[in-house]
Amino acid sequence: MAADGLILSTDMVAPDLRTDMCREISRPFFEPTLLADAPGSLELSMQTHLFGRTVVMASRHGQQQYRRDRRHVLGGMDQYFIRLLLAGDHNGACEDRTILVAAGDICVFDLSRPFQGEGGNGSVLSLMLPRNPVDKVTGGRDLHGLLLKKDEPTTRFLTDFMISFATLAKANDGQDTQAIEDAAINLIGACLARQTPPQQDPALAHVLRHRLLHFIDTHLADPALGPALLMQRFQVSRAHLYRMFETEGGVATVIREKRLDAAFHALASSDGKSRSVTEIAHRFGFSSSTQFHRAFRTRFSLTPNQARSERSTTPHQRLKPLGGLFDEYVRQLNFGVSRTPPTGES
Repeated sequence: MAADGLILSTDMVAPDLRTDMCREISRPFFEPTLLADAPGSLELSMQTHLFGRTVVMASRHGQQQYRRDRRHVLGGMDQYFIRLLLAGDHNGACEDRTILVAAGDICVFDLSRPFQGEGGNGSVLSLMLPRNPVDKVTGGRDLHGLLLKKDEPTTRFLTDFMISFATLAKANDGQDTQAIEDAAINLIGACLARQTPPQQDPALAHVLRHRLLHFIDTHLADPALGPALLMQRFQVSRAHLYRMFETEGGVATVIREKRLDAAFHALASSDGKSRSVTEIAHRFGFSSSTQFHRAFRTRFSLTPNQARSERSTTPHQRLKPLGGLFDEYVRQLNFGVSRTPPTGES
């Protein structure tokens, strides 16, 4: 695939990947693909390999700036993106969490949430892991923006493991793929869980949170949907309900943002083009079009009418074949040469 200066191939890194990386973590680990030499062009080359449900990626890049905003998130992709920075540096923001990544560090991105950043010339080894099995191991902890510094024992262990896994993914003949991938996810998830604050009764909290989110998703058009209904339906206190969604700003914020996301889908769909903005706003619980316009613009940095021209996205996109997942992820990112810090979209 070649688009906008980006070249992807299905070949993975060289067989001596582990030896080279362990000897010198900042050493380039595959020959860069020749890119357009026009001034200011994006320089980015990637090699990918699919191992079961996991995408393994090796990449090199020039100076770059990228942003995955809420509009891109709506396109689907429900995975964790774990990046081992082999060379260079990186700074960015995962919503309200700022990260400063140096060579040898490992950082985690949740592809269902916005992030942005920039970095200089560098190289990265990455894994894209399916969400559900990772969440089962971590107990639903918040991994978005998690940073593991290179000198920590867990980071050194994960570095060695990611290199070994990448080598295995290249050489594997398909035997025992499921068992190896399950073991890898369990190991990686356990390491990440040790680096994040534990929740009270994490297993039970994860189950209850999942039930709450499912109820919210299936009742977005119900005007009664709110903290009071959830407290009554699930027999939880207001304080406990808030703590479960504290990192997102509380359950009322979650409901409002999910309604805005649903409204975005409705506006961008062919059916939504025949409905007025006011009708769609009322359908998703907004009492006035003025309130809806203000909230919509704050979340997506565009007006409801502008959203009508956006590409239609549907929930079943999350089930697309994994072989094209990373291509889709790249298309959903905004890349550019970085000279100044990126401007955020929240």
